[in-house]
This record gives sequence, C-alpha cells and structure tokens, in this order.
Amino acid sequence: MTSSLVPLSTICGLMVCTLLPQSAAAQKMFGLPASAMHDHAECTTQACDGLVGIPEDHFLYIPPPTMARSAIATIEVNYSNFPPVAEAAFQYAVNIWASQISSDVVISVDANWASLGTNILGSASPSTIHRNFTGAPESNVYYPAALANQLAASDLDGTSADISCNFGSDVNWYFGLDGNVPPGAYDFVTVVLHELCHGLGLIGSATVAGNTGFIGQSGSPFVYDTFINDNNSSGSILDLNAGTSVLGDALTGGGLVWAGPEGLAAAVAPPGIYAPDPWEPGASFSHLREDMYLSGDPNALMTPNLNTGEAIHNPGPIVMGMFADMGWGVQGCAISSVLPGAQLACNPATNTFSQQLILIYDNAPTGLINVNGSLFTISGSPQTISLNNLPANGAPVDVEVFFTGDPTCSSSHPALFTAPDPCGGGSCAIASYNVGAQTSCNSIDGTYGQSVVLNFTYSAGAGDVIVNGQQFPVVNDQANITLTGLLADGAPVDMLITFTNDEACAFAVFDAWTAPAPCPCDMALEVSSVGPCDGLTNTYDLGLVIHVTNPPPTGLLNLGGNLYEAPATSGSYTTTLNDLIANGGGNSIGAYFTHLPTCSTAEDATWTAPESCSCPSDLDGDGIIGISDTLEILANFGCVGSGCVGDLDGDTIVGVSDILEMLSIFGSSC
Repeated sequence: MTSSLVPLSTICGLMVCTLLPQSAAAQKMFGLPASAMHDHAECTTQACDGLVGIPEDHFLYIPPPTMARSAIATIEVNYSNFPPVAEAAFQYAVNIWASQISSDVVISVDANWASLGTNILGSASPSTIHRNFTGAPESNVYYPAALANQLAASDLDGTSADISCNFGSDVNWYFGLDGNVPPGAYDFVTVVLHELCHGLGLIGSATVAGNTGFIGQSGSPFVYDTFINDNNSSGSILDLNAGTSVLGDALTGGGLVWAGPEGLAAAVAPPGIYAPDPWEPGASFSHLREDMYLSGDPNALMTPNLNTGEAIHNPGPIVMGMFADMGWGVQGCAISSVLPGAQLACNPATNTFSQQLILIYDNAPTGLINVNGSLFTISGSPQTISLNNLPANGAPVDVEVFFTGDPTCSSSHPALFTAPDPCGGGSCAIASYNVGAQTSCNSIDGTYGQSVVLNFTYSAGAGDVIVNGQQFPVVNDQANITLTGLLADGAPVDMLITFTNDEACAFAVFDAWTAPAPCPCDMALEVSSVGPCDGLTNTYDLGLVIHVTNPPPTGLLNLGGNLYEAPATSGSYTTTLNDLIANGGGNSIGAYFTHLPTCSTAEDATWTAPESCSCPSDLDGDGIIGISDTLEILANFGCVGSGCVGDLDGDTIVGVSDILEMLSIFGSSC
C-alpha cells in the first residue's frame, strides 16, 4: 500500500493546538490554522481567544497513573532555548506518556521555548499526517505521524519530527512535579501533557465558517473524526455532508459524543465532545466537554479550560480508551499478585477474624477494587487491604479480585488462606455483604441511593439492622437494604451497622463503596404565590422558589433579565419579584448563571397575572376621587390626543363626558 503524507503546515484550516490563559486563569485553545504554529499574530484574526478562562485558583491535583516498570514507548525531545528547570518538567510529562502508550518506533518531538505573544501558554500539533500506508487500519483516513509510524512499524517520514510544540517563555509557570501549584501559576506538566496528547492524535479536522460546517482534508477524515457521533442525528458526524449548514448545526449543537468501544467502556455515559454554539475556534471539537468533566474529575485533562493552581498529571481513562480506539497500543491493567498478609486471631465475641491481603497490580483503571464483594479505594501498588468480619470456620478461603472500572482486569486465587477454627459464638456477626445497584445523582437535591445485601450469622434476637442511621428488617439472617438520601460527593462511603435489640452488636465497614460524582449544575423555578393587585399602583408581587444543585462558585443569577446574587450552595431558595404590572395576562420566566450559562432553566415557570385594578379617575394617585382630580381634568379640558391626562372615556378628547364620569364617582375610594 502506498503511503500518502501531508505536512501539517500545508493543510488549510487544520487544527493546531494552543493553550491560552485569560486574566488569572488558563484556557486551552485549539483549532487555529496551521500557520498559527509559526505566526501567532493569526490568533487575532481567527478570534482564537474567544473563550473565557476561569479567573480563580483551583487547587486540585490528579496524580499520575501507575507507570509501567519500564517505558513502553520512546519519546525523544529536541529542546530549543529551554531552561533546565523547564526541561526537567517536560521530561516528567514525557515519561508519563511513554509509560501509557506503546510503539516500536521512536516518537520525536521538537519543543521550542519562546515568547508566543499575549496570553499564549503553548501550542502543539502533529508535524505530518499520513493515509493509505502499509498497516493502516482504515483506507483513506489520515493518521497523525506518531500513530501512523506505530501502526506501520516504521518511520514514514524521517526528515521531520512527529510532533511540533511551543511553550511561552514569559508565563508564570510552576515547574514542580508534585502538583502543589502556588496561587496564580500554571502547572507546566499539565500543559505539556495536554499539548502532547493533541500531537499524539486527539485532534480533529472539523471547522465552522458562518453557519457552514466542514470536515476532512483532501477528501479524507482524520482518524479522530471517524469516532465522533452526533446524538441529535443519531449517526456518525461523517454521515453529514461537508460544506452544509446541517453539518454546521451538528458541530455546534452540543450533541457530539465519542462512539469508539474503548472510550465508551471507560465512561459512565458516552464521552461528550466539546461542541458549543457558537463555534469556538481553537476549542470546539478537539476537546472533551468542560461541563461533563469539571476540575478534579480524572478525565479533566483534555477539556478546554485550565485554572491556575490546577494540576492534572493523568490523561484519564476516557482519553486512554479513545487512544485505544484510534489504534494506539495502550498499556493495560494487570493484577500480577495477590498475597496473604497478617491474619488476626478469632474474636470470641463474634466468632470472626480479619485477614490482610497484599495486591500488586499495574495501570489500575478508575473505580474501586472488588475483593470477594468488598470494595476498596485504589491507593497504588503494592496495596494492603483488610477483609474484616470473616467467619472463623477453619475452612480455606477463595479470593476473587477485579477492578470495577475494568472487570476484565481480574485475578482468581483458590484457597489463598485458611480461616482460623471457631472460637465461640457471639450474638451476631457479618458473614458477607454485597454492594448492589447505585442510583445516579438526583439533580434536585444532590443525593443518590445505594442497595446492599447484608448476610449475618448469629443475628437471631438482634432485631432490625440500622445502617448509617436508616433502619431495615432482617429476614433469615439477611437484610436487603436500599439507603436513600445519600450525598453525591464522589467520596468513599463507610457503613456503620448496629441493631435495635443488641447495642453490643456493631460493625464498621470502611470504604464500602464510592458515592457518584456530584450532580452537574442544575436549576428549576417554581411559582409559589401570585399576589393581589394593588389598586394604587396596579401592580402585584410574585413569589418564586429556586431549586439549585451545585451552583458555580462565582457570578450572578440572571432571573428574567435582572441580575441577583447567586445562591452559594445547593438547596431551595425563595424570592419575591415586586411591582409587576397587573394586566390579567399569561407570563413565564427563566434563569441562568452568568458564569455558567449552560446551567439554566427554560421559561417554564408560568403564571397568570391578576386583572388590572387601576383607577383611571384617581388622577393624583391619592386613592380618593376628589376636588384635586376634578381640577386636573379642568386644567386639561380640550386636550386632544392619546396621551391627554383626564381622558377617562378613552375618546382621545378631554371633554364634558370625562367631567360627567368624574362627578358620577366623586368621593369614591380606589
């Protein structure tokens, strides 16, 4: 098969990856024309700084993944003008990538250190792209240089580097490797990981001009493009014709997702692709959605925003799944050993014991470690865990281990250890427990539910079981429970287990499961009251209840076009809108947060205003039809026009009929 090679510098409209800060926060910008790699003045004409950075420090740290014992890819960097401290941090990021992808061909990187212009942190792109080479998985599909070389098992273009990147010399960088970023600084390792990710292949060819969408180069898509689906049209983005408004709508419709099987397997929901409306040059299409993977999420590296103080030293499971879909050899999870550790003696009060296990594994996915139905957080290999409240029956114990984030990464160990002989009979003991279904985060109150099956021994007479304050019956030494109203905060959850009839029978199970991530920001409006019409002002008051989950930490609440102080925490808040005009008509109102416009509610809070109660004869507004009102009419007698004061009968003339109408209700109150 003949290889087709295209230098990136010659591709019109090709996405070049740049990372820009604004104010006190950084933003990652991609989608510039290739010329911007060398001429950052293009940034102005391409409006590549249209994204708004987050103007505050987020001191969050995602540690690096478990690294292979030796690098499985070789990445060589040609540094130009780099200070030594920057080289060390760059090499640290290189080592992370080298441990996560495999290639028999050296990956070459040209890294330039220079002043890139105002607010530009860095830029990167594959130097060339290739199609129809020997070993290409798909025909007429472009692959970035490093990936194409890996698939071809040879260097398809030995005359240039595989990745070209630039980093700003006048940026307030933090070059440390520990993620402890000081206020106002940008973590250099995070930026390098992000830029190299685009150079390795997380880059698409789509763009939007006006309302017209384009995708592909010289009649061929990028391999990244082939895995993008549009949920709004229920098909591949490549099914839509390039050069059409239909494609433009899809690229800005917010419905783009990754459809590759490995990327899907690494996520709870189909990975969202950043597709805002309007199109954001340099950010749209080649990033994960910011609102799905917020700061602190393990998949946040490849979203379009980065805060000062934020450090992300892990590509994340979704990105690694996407890389596997595109053809990269990805270092997989492996459990190499499970060894028995210390065993505590039988407890006569409960006839149970505890057993330590030592787990040795590589490249653990996200999620938890499941050991014989008990769940443990992943802390790093080698890891010691403790199985508690096991029945002391003198029998051998089989051990099954797997990761919840990748159940295929598992290990079986028959008769790994033997339980001690029985040592007495206590009033009760936990024989086993199994964590069941977990509901997703409830956006109204930010809670979730968790089902658990508890099996007991010697529980007769202990009464109902109480788990974390919620009471459930025990039937035949088993309790099928569903805990509700639990806070969705993404943290490990302990179980405190007691019984109604036996205070001495109590257990604590640590890290039993992990709560789902906090709900994304959500808001709903509810009309609580519609006040009566005020005859003096012909206005009324409206009572509203605002239900909010995870509001943004900054900004204001735009409620019906007026700005208010935003709620600081999740909850239900009451407010009153005053002096609304009473006209008997139907009304609706919506709201959104100024610093997170995607967190909004449509105008679905509706009500009917009270009928008008104005008193047109009360010209001076004192609530009484009196002499001053009569004098006001006489002062305007003969006035012609729609704006005449005293035109009570609406005939556009202040005349005798208006005086007679006034006299007919003289002395009345409004």
